[in-house]
Amino acid sequence: MSKSLFNFTLIGVRYISGQNMTFAIRVGESGSIADNLTIEYQRVALHIGRANTQEIMIPSMPEQYRYSLPVKAGDQRQLGELTGAACATLVAEMAERHGGPVVLIAPDMQNALRLNDEIRQFTDSMVAGLADWETLPYDSFSPHQDIISSRLATLYQLPTMERGVLIIPVSTLMQRVCPHNFLHGHALVMKKGQRLSRDALRAQLDSAGYRHVDQVMEHGEYATRGALLDLFPMGSEQPYRLDFFDDEIDSLRLFDVDSQRTLEEVASINLLPAHEFPTDQAAIELFRSQWRDRFEVKRDAEHIYQQVSKGTLPAGIEYWQPLFFNEPLPPLFSYFPAKTLIVNTGDLEASAERFQNETRARFENRGVDPMRPLLPPEQLWLRSDELFSELKKWPRVQLKTERLAEKAANTNLGYQKLPELAIQAQNKAPLDNLRRFLESFSGPVIFSVESEGRREALGEMLARIKIAPKHILRLEEATANGRYLMIGAAEHGFIDSQRNLALICESDLLGERVARRRQDSRRTINPDTLIRNLAELHIGQPVVHLEHGVGRYAGMTTLEAGGINGEYLMLTYAKRRQTVRAGIVAASD
Repeated sequence: MSKSLFNFTLIGVRYISGQNMTFAIRVGESGSIADNLTIEYQRVALHIGRANTQEIMIPSMPEQYRYSLPVKAGDQRQLGELTGAACATLVAEMAERHGGPVVLIAPDMQNALRLNDEIRQFTDSMVAGLADWETLPYDSFSPHQDIISSRLATLYQLPTMERGVLIIPVSTLMQRVCPHNFLHGHALVMKKGQRLSRDALRAQLDSAGYRHVDQVMEHGEYATRGALLDLFPMGSEQPYRLDFFDDEIDSLRLFDVDSQRTLEEVASINLLPAHEFPTDQAAIELFRSQWRDRFEVKRDAEHIYQQVSKGTLPAGIEYWQPLFFNEPLPPLFSYFPAKTLIVNTGDLEASAERFQNETRARFENRGVDPMRPLLPPEQLWLRSDELFSELKKWPRVQLKTERLAEKAANTNLGYQKLPELAIQAQNKAPLDNLRRFLESFSGPVIFSVESEGRREALGEMLARIKIAPKHILRLEEATANGRYLMIGAAEHGFIDSQRNLALICESDLLGERVARRRQDSRRTINPDTLIRNLAELHIGQPVVHLEHGVGRYAGMTTLEAGGINGEYLMLTYAKRRQTVRAGIVAASD
């Protein structure tokens, strides 16, 4: 084998497996990092001395990665043998490797949300999603203003996105969007010291679809009080308070919606339209003209045509969005930067066909109301064949669970499902399955939990089998055959057989968990304090029951109730003992 001489700085050893050792190195004195360089360590002598730059003889064609990424339009790669959170780790890796944004297509919204959470665990790159309208095709109500705000912000920033991951379900990708020139042509930047008439600003806000209210509470609203103008721009996380001195913006400050108190000052505001379509007089006239070309005009005041003619936007107006433009709505692909890499999971073709059939069925079922005549689906969504025609214009990677046939464009990565590791609370040694796996597995094992509270609970459980995992932030920190614990949203783990690494998630140990609760200000129960599995309890441990209050765990017992034997959990209280069905406590999450 031919060999070449490289100058490098050793940063760290990634992993050792079989006859291979993987390093992170820096080439030269100030070169870029070449991560995951694999060499045959038995044939290499490392001399780590006092100098920062070392010399090493290595094979001239190192295996930097296990797969290659497509770079040209129409190029495709398929990666097989993926399971659990392996897809999330790979997309995170691609985001680091690829010199542009990665667009991940998920089969549905549920998987998109899960992948959004999981990928954040494995990368520091930006991970975002394009919000779905959260309405069914041709629904008679409009998306919430917060959803429209999020969509407008993403669409506005997408053409200039340089790196990171954008996650989109198939249904959202098939939805046509407002033209790029509308969104950027109607954006307005306001700065401190700018000369701007308050009356002119109010006229601009009205024209952009903002609502004049007494007190600003949500996106798309503005209020005026003397020299002050409160405004909650679309795409902004917080509202702003503009203080005018004559026709000059004297100050721009954030304010709190709940308390209405003024907060810190900002230098500028980016103002986006209030809707994904224009609402000025010219747009309304265009709507009226195109409506008359397609549908009958009725005199009824509740008719869509009559409401828009009066300047009122009826619920569900988004499904007549094409009538506000003098050009067909473009696909979302028109917003993608030139260096975009497309990645998809699941059966993309089946998901697209299913959504196309749903839109067609909804059109046929709801298109009989003369008060709400509908535009054909082709004006609002891409057909399945149009979707795949667009996909051919980009490099694409398909992630598969099954083993792929041996072809040049296919790579099997050897991820395996974990063996049965579920904690058996009813056994004397509930962690036996896990203990045996840890004793037999020679590589690093990383445990993943969803919060700091769960990390402490799992740490206490592992201490029973004399495992004290080290806390880490990223998978790359796991080396040799150590045991590690990290916080993240991964739902199911895997064994990476090629790298000899295992990821074990909370669900793998405690069974299928209830869908994680999203942050909600109305929630009064901290999920970190909930008991996920009876194996977390030990005799005498204080327990808070939702109905009976604070008691101590006294073990399990079998009782007969209604002629059926069942396993019950016993809690002891001051001067009394309370027996509670185990299922109630176990399911309290």
